[in-house]
Amino acid sequence: MAGEPHPGNFEVCKHLENIWWAQSARKILDEGLPADAVGLVFLPMWDWDFPLVNVGRKGRASDGGQVLFPVRRSYDADSIVVVTEDMLSHEVAHTSIGMGHQVTGGQIIRFAPAQRSTVRPRTQNCTVGETLGVIRVGRGTADELNAVLRNTISTADTDHLWLGVLPVLARATKKIVIRNQHVFTLEANALGVKSKMLLDPIAVDEVVDDMIYGGEKERQQGKKAVSLKLIDSLLDPSKNKKVDPKRYISQFLQRESYRAVQRALGDPDQGPRIRAFAREEGLTDYGLIAQAYSDSTGKLVTSELVQKAMELSHSVHSNVCPIDALGDSI
Repeated sequence: MAGEPHPGNFEVCKHLENIWWAQSARKILDEGLPADAVGLVFLPMWDWDFPLVNVGRKGRASDGGQVLFPVRRSYDADSIVVVTEDMLSHEVAHTSIGMGHQVTGGQIIRFAPAQRSTVRPRTQNCTVGETLGVIRVGRGTADELNAVLRNTISTADTDHLWLGVLPVLARATKKIVIRNQHVFTLEANALGVKSKMLLDPIAVDEVVDDMIYGGEKERQQGKKAVSLKLIDSLLDPSKNKKVDPKRYISQFLQRESYRAVQRALGDPDQGPRIRAFAREEGLTDYGLIAQAYSDSTGKLVTSELVQKAMELSHSVHSNVCPIDALGDSI
């Protein structure tokens, strides 16, 4: 098919595919290879095709043509198929859903002694509904196959998670956190708060680090960082059907970073709604706001909580640097 994969999506999808393979590699190693295992097939995670939904200007290449977008494949098998010696022919059913596409197909795997024992199809050549033809897999020893599985896990953790996806998410998160911080700054100015910045650069970095690597609270409770929850969602074929992965990442980080900034400011969950209500009603007295808001919404709030919402807690480092000074350095 004419056209090149959307570059930003292709880079992210390459990393996700390797992380996806590592999940199956861990499962295979935990369970142990079958005694008659001779080969491994790494199934492609993505098809690449022209979108059937509106993606705006990013759907156009620099030469005016169209670019290809990822369509998620899901299978009735794990992402790595263990080929056994008596597996002369084995069909794996798959479904491709996303970007307006929904197609089912199959993939035939055959054992051929003269061929290599591990096969990774070139995913950038897959189009929706394509089966790649017959995949021929040769013979390998158990030691060789186990080494391949261990290497798959190692490179997924280093090259594709820590050096691949997480830096991308960190850069995107910092930009989005600063934009969301600016929203609260505008609210503070509207409320008469003098500070031009409620979270200084140090506090912004702390918010980003907590989202990407997990904060102390998450670690103590054994909870995953926001970034790992996002990766889980991206690997889940039941999600992310309507938009491309890059768009899904932006939407997810936008939502989560707003909450993270809100928590860092000590702003109550109802804070934005309380401030909007106070502006609409022209109220400034905290007691009157609390009473009117409780009567209007049926949700009881105290004057102390209203004070937190209306004053917006400052970072301990606040006023070190105005937000404009950050520029495009991120």
